[in-house]
Amino acid sequence: MKKAMLLLSLLLAAMLLAGCAAQEANFPNASANVQKDPLTVVPTEVPVTAKTEEMDYDPMAEEDVNTYVAGALYDEYGNTLYAGATPIPLDPIDMPTATPRPSLTFSYGLATVDNLKISFEAPVGWVVDTSAADTVVLTDPQTYDNFNATMTIKISPVASGFKLSDVKAEVKAVLAEIGQYNYTEWTTTDLAERTLLKKDGYYANYRGQYYDGTIVRGRVMVALLDNNQIITVHMAAPGWFNESYMNVVSHFRDTLQQIQ
Repeated sequence: MKKAMLLLSLLLAAMLLAGCAAQEANFPNASANVQKDPLTVVPTEVPVTAKTEEMDYDPMAEEDVNTYVAGALYDEYGNTLYAGATPIPLDPIDMPTATPRPSLTFSYGLATVDNLKISFEAPVGWVVDTSAADTVVLTDPQTYDNFNATMTIKISPVASGFKLSDVKAEVKAVLAEIGQYNYTEWTTTDLAERTLLKKDGYYANYRGQYYDGTIVRGRVMVALLDNNQIITVHMAAPGWFNESYMNVVSHFRDTLQQIQ
């Protein structure tokens, strides 16, 4: 009887141990659910995107760093030609081109304008128009940058009380009249003193841009003559050849004389 009870106890114990082992085998591995220490975890490497040509493009690389001034004159190399004015900073305008314009040279001949009673040396081959009684217009037949240079000389009467201060106002009035037509952009320099026919006067330079993009630069000079008269000179020139045409104005001024 005791042996039977002992065998039964052993059998039950064996069955109990087998059941526990089977139940333990169905549990997941506890270590799999333990969060790893972030300091020991190897981070996933972020993929590096190669730079493309578009990413390397810098829009500022196309911006010119030069500073230009309102109404100032520039030669074909971008050098400033001042007219006695205080420079005014502007956004970059009319930047120098990759191929600078060559300087123009002119041969000069004596021009006598009887209706104005003056003589001077002018470029040979320029067209002369004396159809107006008080004005002569000289035009360069050669076109540069869609523009033909012109030099207009006018002698007109003024009131007996006309003074140098009125000459200043006259220069400004002429500039205002020129700038109000055809130009989408218009800037001028301040006035500076300049003599004509050894008489005191003033002048100023300008820069304008037409609707089609044509750049025009020019100079207006006015001097107070004897006998209640003023002489007005206006040179208008293609912008990138401005220096060459300002040389024409200088030569005109140096050779200008009154005749009887």
